[in-house]
Amino acid sequence: MTMKRLGQAAIALLLTGLAGQAAAQSIILFEDSNYRGRQVQITSDVRNLDSVRFNDRTSSFRIVSGQWELCQHDDYNGTCEIHSSDQASMGRMNDQLTSLRPVAAGRPGGGYGGPSLTFYSGPNYTGRSVVVSTSTPDFSRINFNDQARSVRHSGRGAWVACQHANFDGACMVIDGDIANIGGGMGGEISSAEPDYAGRPSRPGRPGGADRPRSGVFLFDGVNFDGQRVAVDADISNLSRMGFNDRADSLIVARGETWIVCDDEGFTDSCQRVQGEVRDLTSLGLRNRITSLRRVDDSWGGPGGGYPGPGGGRLDIRGGTRGVESLFFPRPEINGYAVDRCLGGYGARCDQEAADRMCQAAGMRQAAHYSVDRYNRTRTWFIGQNRACSSGQCAALVDVLCTD
Repeated sequence: MTMKRLGQAAIALLLTGLAGQAAAQSIILFEDSNYRGRQVQITSDVRNLDSVRFNDRTSSFRIVSGQWELCQHDDYNGTCEIHSSDQASMGRMNDQLTSLRPVAAGRPGGGYGGPSLTFYSGPNYTGRSVVVSTSTPDFSRINFNDQARSVRHSGRGAWVACQHANFDGACMVIDGDIANIGGGMGGEISSAEPDYAGRPSRPGRPGGADRPRSGVFLFDGVNFDGQRVAVDADISNLSRMGFNDRADSLIVARGETWIVCDDEGFTDSCQRVQGEVRDLTSLGLRNRITSLRRVDDSWGGPGGGYPGPGGGRLDIRGGTRGVESLFFPRPEINGYAVDRCLGGYGARCDQEAADRMCQAAGMRQAAHYSVDRYNRTRTWFIGQNRACSSGQCAALVDVLCTD
């Protein structure tokens, strides 16, 4: 009788544990904002919400318990965010959620063995904290914008944390714990992602990483040290990136030539640069660069064009010219649609990609554009000169370019 009671107690304890595990990973997705419309409850990893007929339909969600990683594309690609509380509106992720998975409690990086950063609102790893394990373009979405004052690094590989959302403004590379974030970045970080492009090794550190895939890395220290800003399009004044008159060294992507100038608008004391410049004193431009632009034959501005899928100059087709505008119902690059993002990982999308396309077509900016999320087609990353081969490739349509 005693053994029977013990057996029943063990079974009851096991069932209680299983129920607790189930409750620890449950989220309800809603088709409309403010938790309205059709809904579906998820309790485990979902690589593509097509499997439950809910792909690109989520406008709000309630988290029953635990933390969840929500991603824009299938297989946890594109923009990903980690949430532990309900969201009545998905904001820029509205109707874009394709994959999601629970984050294992108590283990940084989502419990998947990958790298992560844990940001703290106070120095010396104190105060409120948040774990970032994927590309996070806007910290306001995780209620941590401009709050980070210390950070712990987990796993292998460096990360890039930037002053503004969407990886704009001054950026710093994080490859270890920082008890007190300095360099003017304390309480200023708004976005972070793994350092996909790589960074040169610091002096004395063996090995090294690739230079930028395209564009220029500017550093506020000599020998490629300190904060870093990535520039991959003409910029007439670095003030808008918070980096005017701050560059001490730079690295140019392979095969590219840029002009760097100490006045806005590319107008004064300009120098052509290629490769690496460890100390801009040699060019008389240390702490003096204000504007820079690309000038080699593959540039999409005056005097050049981006290489398209077939090589050579970029040829954007499908436009109708107005008096001071170009309109592209469905722009194409040698048979490819123009992707809504400049490159992979769901970063630098929509307005930036539309502007880049218009600049390559000889105009200044995109005054209007739309994104076709429903008709799957082959697309081309105009910022990386390669096809979109995985995830949710979406094309720019109805692009109005103006001077």
